[in-house]
Amino acid sequence: MHTAVRLCWAAVAALLALPLAAQQPPGIDVPYVTTPPEVVAQMLALARPTRNDVLYDLGSGDGRIVIEAARRFGTRGLGVDIDPVRVEEATDNARRRGVQDRVRFRRQDLFATDLRPASIVTLYLLPNLNLELRPKLFEQLRPGTRVVSHAFHMGDWAPDTVVAVRVNQGVGRAMVYAWTIPAQIAGRWTLTTPEGRRVTLQLRQQYQRFTGPGVSGRLVGDRIDITLTERVNGRPLTRRLSGRVTGDGMSGSVAGGGAWRAMRAPAIRSATSTAPR
Repeated sequence: MHTAVRLCWAAVAALLALPLAAQQPPGIDVPYVTTPPEVVAQMLALARPTRNDVLYDLGSGDGRIVIEAARRFGTRGLGVDIDPVRVEEATDNARRRGVQDRVRFRRQDLFATDLRPASIVTLYLLPNLNLELRPKLFEQLRPGTRVVSHAFHMGDWAPDTVVAVRVNQGVGRAMVYAWTIPAQIAGRWTLTTPEGRRVTLQLRQQYQRFTGPGVSGRLVGDRIDITLTERVNGRPLTRRLSGRVTGDGMSGSVAGGGAWRAMRAPAIRSATSTAPR
């Protein structure tokens, strides 16, 4: 092999041997790797965007997720990236696809981004950044907001859905994780059964799961499913309840018939609620 060719290949090998972060422009924590089209399609299938949604893509790269959501569903979107080259590229891509009136791209640190307008958040970051971002998601996002991540999970916050996507003509596999921000219900509640009995619930919440004496259940956004066991005439009675959480109240129906409602005891809320970290 010619000496110049050998030197060229040696330089390429040395570059590839560097950690990905070392190949990135200064100040950028996440290496730029494009999301395959099959993964974009699956992420949007789990996010279920509509024209009424606002999608925030954190680490938006060339803008393909935000642009595709706008093109297919009319979803408004914001892409956030720290790399000005990617922001310019994404803006140009949106213009070429004719969705520049539905999407914007901003050069910004994702941790400095106000997430409160979002009803969908998509991610392709790194595991440590997902965990660092998690408290912000719970602090700023409304119950029912969908969070979808390509490749990396959220630690002990178990996903609602996990999908394996075949990529590279079926040779490779990519994982997609989806969550829904749950309502916060930790604390003391008074539940009224269909028969008018009042039952005190002391709920401990871990993300979308909750437990307490005689009670357990799960949340999907503001929708709640409860398994309640109470003693009636000296015997245990277990029933399934479903309904919705609305601030300091919840209500719904009982499997087999009847309606239930519950109210939070306000003074106990701050003492019993624990923010996910």
